[in-house]
Amino acid sequence: MLTDRQITFFKDNGFLILENAIEPNLLSSWQTEFWYALEANFEEPDTWPRDQTFISRWRFTPPYPNIATIPKVQATAYDLGGSNFFGGGGAPIIKWPTPDADWSMPMSSHIDGYGPPAQHPAGGLTLGATMYLHDVEAKGGGFIYWPGTHLNIHNYFREYPEQIDGSFLQIDGWNSSEFSNGSHPVEFVAPAGTVLLWHGFLCHNGSTNIQTAPRIGIFGRWHYTKLEQMRYDILEDLWKHWKI
Repeated sequence: MLTDRQITFFKDNGFLILENAIEPNLLSSWQTEFWYALEANFEEPDTWPRDQTFISRWRFTPPYPNIATIPKVQATAYDLGGSNFFGGGGAPIIKWPTPDADWSMPMSSHIDGYGPPAQHPAGGLTLGATMYLHDVEAKGGGFIYWPGTHLNIHNYFREYPEQIDGSFLQIDGWNSSEFSNGSHPVEFVAPAGTVLLWHGFLCHNGSTNIQTAPRIGIFGRWHYTKLEQMRYDILEDLWKHWKI
């Protein structure tokens, strides 16, 4: 169960890190399954299918087919959203090494569910999760996030509620930095099995991998159970439909 301190941190910053979220045996099993599906070997770079960046409709072997079913993740998501959220997992996203590339911290960001391709209906994404299948070092293709920006976006949509449908992207001169203004990007550097949970309004982006190992990102997303009733509901209280 989350502590009051963890809940306050999540509300203020828009993210929460769960260390050692997946049991070592399950993590090892997921690694074996993933590389078997790729017909490759993590330890043998010559076998890597570098033109493949995800596996469509991917599910691990039950009873833990995706990140949302990992007990620690499932329990934390319930502590945050209760029965108002439902979720699952998507295809693993691979960032193959490009050691000759230049690396810089991304300055642009986005929130999921808007623009082509829209991964989820506008306003419906409540909670996201990011986990690495193998350790990721600095400049290794890590997930980038902007702490506290969920509050900026909530304030924006309170002022312009009609734009929750994604129409803000069509505004002349639109720049995503309007959402991330005042926050500095953070690179999620973590060992395999660490989970970053993030609010659906948190600004984020990918980054370039100039290390020698591939970054295998495992992602999960939760939505409102009553999606049609809630997804366009811009609230005075950001947490009205949450358990916290």
